[in-house]
This record gives sequence, structure tokens and C-alpha cells, in this order.
Amino acid sequence: MKPRWIIGTALGIVLLCGSILFLAGALAAEAALRPPRHNVASVCPCIAHVTCRNAQVNAPDGTRLRAWYFEPDVSNGGAVLLLHGVGDTREGVVSLGSVFLRRGYAVLTPDLRGHGESGGLTTYGIAEAQDVHAWADWMLRQPHIVRIYGFGASLGGAELLGSLDAEPRFRAVIAESAYSSFPAIAYERMHRAIPDGWKWLTGPFVDSGILWVRLRYGIDLRRGSPEDAVRHTHVPILLIHGLKDDRTAPDNSRMLAGANPQATQLWLIPAAGHANAWATTRGEFEARVLAWFGDMRR
Repeated sequence: MKPRWIIGTALGIVLLCGSILFLAGALAAEAALRPPRHNVASVCPCIAHVTCRNAQVNAPDGTRLRAWYFEPDVSNGGAVLLLHGVGDTREGVVSLGSVFLRRGYAVLTPDLRGHGESGGLTTYGIAEAQDVHAWADWMLRQPHIVRIYGFGASLGGAELLGSLDAEPRFRAVIAESAYSSFPAIAYERMHRAIPDGWKWLTGPFVDSGILWVRLRYGIDLRRGSPEDAVRHTHVPILLIHGLKDDRTAPDNSRMLAGANPQATQLWLIPAAGHANAWATTRGEFEARVLAWFGDMRR
């Protein structure tokens, strides 16, 4: 029989390693809940033949959310909710908004929860589903707006898709470089970050972070599943993904499309990377996204 001190030492080492791994996962989770914040300009950008004003709503949990609302001189009756990616702000999608403004759509560009001037923690679709619902209510209260649409890139795309259970009033939505579920993208990105020979730590590391968030904040990040929302929606969805995306694998959009083939259309772009389809294939991108929304006006 082995001496008790050997067994005790081995058990202690295992517990120490487990504790270190859990602490590392918890620290990573805290960073994920609080992406770096960037300042937002105090005034709206100036765009010809467009007026802009500040917008604000309170989410059901009391979190204050802020945005810019752009209105073209001549409205077609539609409004587009335009959502940016992680670590960005509303300023990052203003240029893309001009594509829709030129066709008569109003455009709302919020700071996502936990970004820019919006409060709260970033919960990767858990609380954000109700945020999208609140913004949809706001848009439909604006003069001349009778139809709403959505476009989201990266995190914004995943949150937009994840909201479709709570917000079925969109005529159509577009998600670029979206992930299929929070656990899936967390595993994927950590697996890429961890050196060869240590990749077996990916699962325990991510699971530790998810457990920490649930224990500390009562938020179950495993519920962050755009795929589940897509599976049950009737809202038409255009999924865009670059085949050179090295941050969110194209298989995420393939899985989303497979969850509901009747409601989705998948556009894979060979030369595009992460959320840069517009920069890669500008003319075709504009034609496709405007046609997708235009076909859903009825």
C-alpha cells in the first residue's frame, strides 16, 4: 500500500491544479462580460439628406441602452436595427447604415449592452434578446415606420438571431459571421488560443468560466443559442459568412442554416474574412442585402 503522504500529496496537487484552472476560467469569464469600452462621439455623424438624433430605452431589467437614430429625407416605411460586434460601438456601423439610408430606410445603431454608452454586462444573447425587443418597440413607435428589419455582425448577428424567439416582428434579418451558440464559440476561440499539447484544457477552462458566471451572476451562458432561436422562427434570415474567417468558423453559419432550411439562406464568400463581406465584395453585398429586405416589404 502506498504511504498516505503520497496519496495526500497527489490529491493536493490535483486540487491545486483544478483551483488554478477554475480561477483562470473565472478571470477569462469576467473579461468576456466586460469587453473594453470605447468612447462614443457626443454628436451624431453628419450624413447628407439624413437627420440624426440620440435614442434611449430602458431594458426590462432597468439597464439603460443608448443609440443613434438616422432618418432619410424620404422614408420607405422601413427601419433597420444595425448591431455591431464585440468590443465595438455604434460608430463602427454608421458607414454600413448609409447603404440602407440611401434606399429610404431609417437606421437605428445602438451600443450593445456592455458597450459604448449602454450599461450592463455583455451576456451574449441572454439579456440582449429583451434589449432587441425593446428597440423594436421603440422603432415601431416612430413616425412613418411600419416595417422593421435587422442586420448584425459577429456578436451583433448572434444576438439578433438569438432574439427571434422574443421578437418575431422583423420582416427579415441578416446575420454576418454569427456563431451558433455561446459554448461553441467559446470552445472554438479558446482551442485556437491554447498551444498545441495543451488543447485538452479547452473544455475544463471554458466550463469553469461558464460555471463561474452562473454562480456569481445567475446567468447561464449555455442558454445563449442563436441556433435554437433560428430553429423555431418564421422570420426570413440571410446568413453571410466569409470562408477565410479565422475568428468564427463558417461551420457556425452552416449549422444555423441547417437548423431551419425553410427560413434561411446561406451566402458563403470565398475571399471574405470575419465580418468584412461589404469591404470584400461591395457591389454584390449591397445588391444582395437590399434585395433581401426589399423582397420582404409585403
